[in-house]
Amino acid sequence: MTLKLLPIIGLLGVLLSAPAIAAEDQDLKLPDLGDSSARVLSREQEHEYSTRLLQQMRNYDVTVEDPELIEYLETLGYRLVLASGRTEQNFHFVLIDFPVVNAFASPGGVIATYAGLMLAAENENELAGVLAHEIAHVTQRHIARRMESTMEDAIPILLGTIAMAAAASGQGDGAQAAMVSGMALLQQRQINFTRDNEYEADRIGIQTLAKAGFNPVGMADFFARLNVLYRVSTDEVPEYLRTHPVTTTRIAEAKARAGRLERETQRSSSLEFQLMRERLRVLSHDDPHKLAEFYRGSSRAARLDPQALAYGVALAQMRTGQYAEARRGFAALAERDPERLSFALALAEVDRAERRFEAANQRYAAMAKARPGHRVVAMMQARCLLEEGKPEGATLAADILKPLLVRFPDDLGLFESLGRAHQLAGDEVAAGEAYARAFFLRGRLEDALRQLEQMALRADLDYYQRARIDAQIAEWRPVVLEERRRNLLGGDRISDQVQSMRMTAGASMLRRH
Repeated sequence: MTLKLLPIIGLLGVLLSAPAIAAEDQDLKLPDLGDSSARVLSREQEHEYSTRLLQQMRNYDVTVEDPELIEYLETLGYRLVLASGRTEQNFHFVLIDFPVVNAFASPGGVIATYAGLMLAAENENELAGVLAHEIAHVTQRHIARRMESTMEDAIPILLGTIAMAAAASGQGDGAQAAMVSGMALLQQRQINFTRDNEYEADRIGIQTLAKAGFNPVGMADFFARLNVLYRVSTDEVPEYLRTHPVTTTRIAEAKARAGRLERETQRSSSLEFQLMRERLRVLSHDDPHKLAEFYRGSSRAARLDPQALAYGVALAQMRTGQYAEARRGFAALAERDPERLSFALALAEVDRAERRFEAANQRYAAMAKARPGHRVVAMMQARCLLEEGKPEGATLAADILKPLLVRFPDDLGLFESLGRAHQLAGDEVAAGEAYARAFFLRGRLEDALRQLEQMALRADLDYYQRARIDAQIAEWRPVVLEERRRNLLGGDRISDQVQSMRMTAGASMLRRH
């Protein structure tokens, strides 16, 4: 099963906008906010919330971990952050593996975009408009203030909703619809409170779009299209409209603001956006054989850039084992645009799929020489070497990955691959350290600490290894002790529900890829 991992994961978007619910549904172990007289969350509290939210989402396995898609979304997001002028704020851009048209921001700068929203966007200006809007919510601290005004523990409720959705996944469409309707009603009660915030996020987001070189009308255009969808299908309101109430007046004002701005650059839909949208479409589709029908007969496919269309078709062919056809498609694209990294990577993917490791490694080496230190190239090259399974290749993979650690200290896939590389190369200590960090990033805090404590018992550690391990234990032990305290106070029913979900829902293609 793909993309349908959580039937109502779209309810993430009601974050911070629903009134408090019963205490028994609030047992996720996230930071206490303390006395509400603080009025607004501190920066430290926001950071802790964002860290735990990322850990929990990874632990629930709802984030897309495809390196190309991650790189694209982060590059787009940080370009907007730079244009906003608020670079002192940390941001984390994640893609949620569920076909819901929605996005949300959290305290501490987590900006989550759903796969369904990226697929629904007609061009990059629209996607950038949504991200700019959410970035503005963070920089203006709307979320922190709303949390204080509505409830102390919005994120525990949010994550509890995910678990409830998982538990309800086998109860049929009726149960799911009831939960969606109920949460939508709770959201409606908060619309009046959030309207001013939405207008301010529009205003600042539009300014950010223009400064970043995007067409600022893209935000209003996306709102307008969703509104049309809402009118046509009143029984299936897009989640984004439930969590971000859009009115005709708001759309008109957004267009007026955008029209008054001078733009040095007019960007329509970048080819990279269209390529990544098709990559997401193919990798997330439940039945790749049906994609052929989409690309042949869909009116929307007919509007795609010819290169994006050919790329999507070739990816679909690769997923269905038509490697020769996929290779011809990617080769034609690479011949036409030899500097386009996505096409070079795709050719190497075909080689890997056919276990032609020597050819794939040669391609990756050429890409690495042309783009030294590029995260996607390094990650894919290392994975190819690990798939080949040779100890000398694993040693090379570790050498390729280690320079990335300073730049990307929160990259889960990086640490998981590094752990495998060290393990295959026979370096048990380095493998243990990497796996411990991966456990921590995934929210498996007990496993992370246990891994290091067991390693600390080794008699063969050198001075530097022991110092690193002891320092990490000292940093993590208080975090784990606090986690245990919360478990004792609130129970651990959520974890049980999530485990049940994992056993019944299956893994997503996006995360296996």
